[in-house]
Amino acid sequence: MKIVKRIIAVVVALAVLGGIGMLIMKRASKVMETREGYKTPVVVPPPAVTTTPVAPHDFITTIDVSGEVRPLRVVQVFPKVGGRIESLNVELGKPVLKGTIIATIEENDLGFREKQGEAGQRAASAQVRAAQVQYENARIEANRAEELFKANALPEADLTRARGARNAAEAAWRAAQAQVDVAKAGSDLAKEAKSWTEVEAPIDGVVTKKMAEVGAVAGTQQPMVELQDQSALQIFVDVPPAALDAVAVGKTVTFRVDERPGKTWTATVKATGKSLDPMTRRVHVELEVPGSVVDDGVLPMMLATVQIEAGRSEAVLSAPARALIQLSDGPAVFVVRGGKAVRLVPDMTRRDATHIAVPTAKPDDMIVTEGQDALKDGADAKVVEAEKKATTTEGK
Repeated sequence: MKIVKRIIAVVVALAVLGGIGMLIMKRASKVMETREGYKTPVVVPPPAVTTTPVAPHDFITTIDVSGEVRPLRVVQVFPKVGGRIESLNVELGKPVLKGTIIATIEENDLGFREKQGEAGQRAASAQVRAAQVQYENARIEANRAEELFKANALPEADLTRARGARNAAEAAWRAAQAQVDVAKAGSDLAKEAKSWTEVEAPIDGVVTKKMAEVGAVAGTQQPMVELQDQSALQIFVDVPPAALDAVAVGKTVTFRVDERPGKTWTATVKATGKSLDPMTRRVHVELEVPGSVVDDGVLPMMLATVQIEAGRSEAVLSAPARALIQLSDGPAVFVVRGGKAVRLVPDMTRRDATHIAVPTAKPDDMIVTEGQDALKDGADAKVVEAEKKATTTEGK
């Protein structure tokens, strides 16, 4: 019995071991199958890109220089006499014409001085008339004495006295005439002094400052009003010698101001210096701007950035600016040649708002404008139409 039991135990053990072995074999088979599955290559489709043909483009090299917008003239108006301001006939920002009375100052005694001068001139004129009558009488008496002396009817001493009287009368007449001139000068000076109470605009201009008010006391050392001649504006800039050809007298340049972003205006070169500044090594240039730009928001004393053309490159093979991509080792542009992405190095010195030069491009190259972020040099690339790509995206 013991032998039979041992045999049965051995048989059961072998059966159990066989079952375990079968399980192990099945599990190992599955593991092997899984490993074989891992070895199957996964096919990754090439990146889809949009391209556009490379095209020639003209590049203009520009230099930006800064300058200040200035009016043609700035005049501060001072009164010629002091006194209380009776009227001030100007408004800030309003134009005035040359000769316009912009203010009046109390006359004080200037009006009386004018009348006194006129009276003195009339009195001097009356004296001239009286002296002229005396001279005419003395001249007649001297002529009569001459005739009598020739007829031996008058002593020579009487002739001499008649002549002396005539000469004295003539001198008195000349002196009276001189007094008229003196009186007239005094009268004119009094009138001129009285006219100083009316302050005139010395130029056509725009009122940019009011430094006085009605009722205040004006002084000859204190300006009342500031006027700017804005019929034209000026910009003074210092230009490097390399750009002198672009700033010859009569040529035009463009400028902008920070206060009006997105806008540009034109200025004309009015004068160019004939020497370099010893400190900046640049040439002083004067630009003229039409005064109409004031209505467009360009005001005197704004800082202007003037753009000057320093060179031109024509028909350079180029890519759209959107094709440029910045990689870890520098800027790049990709083209597709034979289904492969080819990296090209752009010329960063020749670029503008829309294009960048790619001198190593070929005339029949297709520039990648979309999808270049996923490209590597030499990798596969699939060119798709932009419209198809947009449709596929919408379907997803």
